[in-house]
Amino acid sequence: MNNPQTVRNGDRLERILFLAVILFVLLAVFRSVLAPGRFLFTSDDNIGDLAMRKSLLPGGFLGGWNDGALLGYSTVVSPGWTHMLLWLMPLRMFINWIHGLDLVLASLALAAFLRRRDLSWPACAVAALTAFWVGSNFTLTYAGHIMKFGILMWAAVYMWLLDRAVESGRPALAVLAGGALGAMFLEQADVALFFALVLGPYALVRLSQAAGASWRKWGGLLGPLLLSAGLIAFYPLWENYRANVRGVASMERENPAEKWAYVTQWSWPPEESIDFIAPGYMGWRSGEPEGPYWGRMGRSEGWEKTRSGFQNFKLENQYLGAIPIMLALAALLGARAGSPRRMEVVFWGAAALVTLLLSFGKHFPLYAVFYQLPVINNIRNPNKFLQVFQLAVAILAACGFDRVLSAGREPDGSIKKSSARFV
Repeated sequence: MNNPQTVRNGDRLERILFLAVILFVLLAVFRSVLAPGRFLFTSDDNIGDLAMRKSLLPGGFLGGWNDGALLGYSTVVSPGWTHMLLWLMPLRMFINWIHGLDLVLASLALAAFLRRRDLSWPACAVAALTAFWVGSNFTLTYAGHIMKFGILMWAAVYMWLLDRAVESGRPALAVLAGGALGAMFLEQADVALFFALVLGPYALVRLSQAAGASWRKWGGLLGPLLLSAGLIAFYPLWENYRANVRGVASMERENPAEKWAYVTQWSWPPEESIDFIAPGYMGWRSGEPEGPYWGRMGRSEGWEKTRSGFQNFKLENQYLGAIPIMLALAALLGARAGSPRRMEVVFWGAAALVTLLLSFGKHFPLYAVFYQLPVINNIRNPNKFLQVFQLAVAILAACGFDRVLSAGREPDGSIKKSSARFV
């Protein structure tokens, strides 16, 4: 029988090791900006663009006029997490560390959520590294896209708060969970909507798992959650919708086929899924001298005939690793009837499958049906679903890790010599 004090000490040590691993990875990948005078290079959200945005703050939160170009133009800056930090932090510090800060906070929140779901600290490390430190969710650092990193953080915070709300039955925590869900829309509304299509239904899964959950409890938690999320998300989602409508309305009047081509141009080609386990197989990114991207994502419609527009264009890499993929498959194979995490694994497995298929966009026949939904038909680039897919795979990998670990234990709880803990 394990001594409670020994168990607590072991948990504390594993928690410290988890934090040490995340901080080590942070410093390893962002080590170049530690030198004085260094700035992180990004193509979008570059230093000039961010300096201009910072000059608008804090007045831009309430709306204002920017006279920096010609006669000027009206501007409103969303009062989200990222823009608040842009206002408060020195510009160089913000540029160099906003991506890393978001990824560290996302890692901690995801670990807090998974620990509540009774997963081990090593499994939490597997999930955090897979979700945030490889693949599109990490390599978009080169492209900039700072608002997407804020979404990753809020998504993880939402899952943690949601789990606490369901277990405690406290509406106040449901309000906070809804606030985290809504805060994603203050970052980048289109990507936030894609995440919400998975994270919203997950609330129903957690409520259905809660012991003794009644309709009254469902309403007492879902009502505050949805109200809180809706109050925050409505305006940015509406503004994003209006902006996208303006961008595609003229195309739709001229030719619906042109609108379809415009909206689905960045669809993930199914054959390029080999990149999940073969790093750089399709090239690292467009314009990279040592490994230029040679696939067909971003290709303009009819390029093969006209040779006009984009042949391809990609700035991130989708490599996740063979080990996380195998662990995710192990979780799915172990989700038999009666297993304690069956509903959880089935949900995240379905989420991974659906988001992967939707990321195929125009290469997936049923995307044309999904495209008919309001708002969706004005959101560009189905490949954004890969970011949701990556999070789902990471959670599955954590479940698979603990399944493999438990299968390798002796009856007394010790680990078999043939099984090794790894991160």
